[in-house]
Amino acid sequence: MEKSSTIPKSRRTSLLIGGLLTLTLIAWALRVTTLTFQSMWIDEVMALYFTRGTFTETLQTIVRPEHNGPLFYLLLFWWRHLVGDSDFAVRYLSVLFSILTLPLVYRLARTLLNRRAAALALGLTAFSPFMLWFAQEAKMYALHMAVATASTLMLLEAFRRGKVWRWIAYGLLVSPVLYSHLFGGFLLAAQGVMSIVLGWKRPKRWLAYGMTILAVVLAHLPLAQMAWNVIRFYQPRDIWRYFVPLKDMARDLLAQYFYRLSYLEASWWLLLPPAVLFLAGVVALCCSRRRDAWILPIQALLPVLIFYPVSYRAPVYSAKYLSAIAPAVVILVAWGAERLARLWRPLGLIVAVLGLLMLGGIRRDLTDPAFQRGDWRFIARYIETHESPKDVVVISAFYTSHAFQRYYRGISTVLPFEANPYEPEFIYRGLPEHYDRMWLVLHHDEVMAPKNRLLEAADALFPRITEQYPNAGQITLIGYQLHPFRTAIPEEAHPLNVCFQNGLCLMGYQVDATVLPPTENLSHPPSNWLHITLYWQRQDSFDGVPVRPLVRLIDGSFNVWGGNMERQPDLLHHYPIERWPPDRLVEAHYDLNLNPVTPPGEYRLEVSLAIEGDESRRVPLSQPLSDIPPDRFIFENVRIIPGR
Repeated sequence: MEKSSTIPKSRRTSLLIGGLLTLTLIAWALRVTTLTFQSMWIDEVMALYFTRGTFTETLQTIVRPEHNGPLFYLLLFWWRHLVGDSDFAVRYLSVLFSILTLPLVYRLARTLLNRRAAALALGLTAFSPFMLWFAQEAKMYALHMAVATASTLMLLEAFRRGKVWRWIAYGLLVSPVLYSHLFGGFLLAAQGVMSIVLGWKRPKRWLAYGMTILAVVLAHLPLAQMAWNVIRFYQPRDIWRYFVPLKDMARDLLAQYFYRLSYLEASWWLLLPPAVLFLAGVVALCCSRRRDAWILPIQALLPVLIFYPVSYRAPVYSAKYLSAIAPAVVILVAWGAERLARLWRPLGLIVAVLGLLMLGGIRRDLTDPAFQRGDWRFIARYIETHESPKDVVVISAFYTSHAFQRYYRGISTVLPFEANPYEPEFIYRGLPEHYDRMWLVLHHDEVMAPKNRLLEAADALFPRITEQYPNAGQITLIGYQLHPFRTAIPEEAHPLNVCFQNGLCLMGYQVDATVLPPTENLSHPPSNWLHITLYWQRQDSFDGVPVRPLVRLIDGSFNVWGGNMERQPDLLHHYPIERWPPDRLVEAHYDLNLNPVTPPGEYRLEVSLAIEGDESRRVPLSQPLSDIPPDRFIFENVRIIPGR
């Protein structure tokens, strides 16, 4: 068998190119095939909102400081006109920039280091959960990482090889760095220090750099003034932001770039592989003669050190705001792995361990809703499935209404809450005049109204009928009953006439599903929920003893595999049975919580009336059924299928 060293150079080059192209193709396929797994979240929808008008209107909107940088929005404006507004089409712009970053990272690492380190850097970039996340988000961060890497590479080429066109190209690349994100200025400052390293024995080229950067600074003075005003007049709005100490910032950057976890979520052993490899890469550069390669730790570290004192004044730290340094961090980790493997081959396994952990992070982001974006598709679909003709959807803020309405195709009126969120009773009290039910949608982001009273006031006025908390509560959906009394059951309900001895009669029911798995991992893991609506009527003979309906999922032996959840305030909290008008039907809602280990098979739904405070005491039926306990009524069959 022929050793690799005897393979002709041209053959080795072809194999290398083929391997790199294959890796890039796999990275592209990963980004594209999972591009619409998650719905768009608030920031993405607002990016579409900002670019919805004419070009002039878009330009006037996106130049505001709070948008971080106008370049991506300008590109998105034209991109939408070219490819359309679907989730896939809009996000594909970021996919393109993410894929473009891969050869740029390889070229930068290959120019400064060697092929093995460059190939490792390409692989780590391709399968970084951080890079994948922002490749699939219609925001500026994939663009920012691409132009940041390209500008550093062009700066290196200009210092090494000269030529006027390279300096012009570098100057042109600095603009997208600055205009893709305001914090790109930190990278520009770091590149100023890089120029000292690169121009150490190239004084004429350092002069060329000085002339180029002077032209860049003069051309971007308005942007610099805007950035200064942002820092100078910064007022905190995001209640979840806080000052992050430097050591925690460093831990967070490593955890985010390699696992997309915060420093609070990443344990020390998770941080160990990237930390060891990063430090090994920096030490290896300090011990080598690759002076030009010292620009890598400068790009990786200096923007953080610049941002740190700024964060005293404006505590807005987020790893994505420093995404310009991510490619340099990845290259240094790859270099550390390559050097350690040369020192002692088994040490190279550290990068294999890191790679497996990163793949685990990708799997987590693709399968675990708690780590995904808030699922507005689910919220819209749930309301569409359960709404009635006279429902209203109240959205906690105007900007979250854009996310909901992107996916909602139902018949209910949608009202972004525009009144005083601390005194919402005035709006709520007017709703029962026009609507039967209210769906209150709250977003976890309370920037516009921290500690608002939307939920508290609604609970005080209306009974809850359901609760949904997708993605670990990133979005909250609470259903409220504005009118529980009816003259007749809806056409879609199943009619009944079953009475209990205490004077309560069950006149009909609705079940939202009769075939379902026992588990659910999006809104309330691990259990699935079954929503049931029962229509009751109080007879004049009601004995007045407080009771509470129990809805259960049972098997053929009457073993219980699920039961209705007790929530406050429910219907009986607001409307005790003795206040029910005898000539009306009362609509009562129940969320039946399934046991997640329920075996697949055929089950039944039963209803009974338990004496308040003592579930063991049940009210018998007026006419008990044969082969069924006299205090229970079976009203529907349910099939449990294997969980997904």
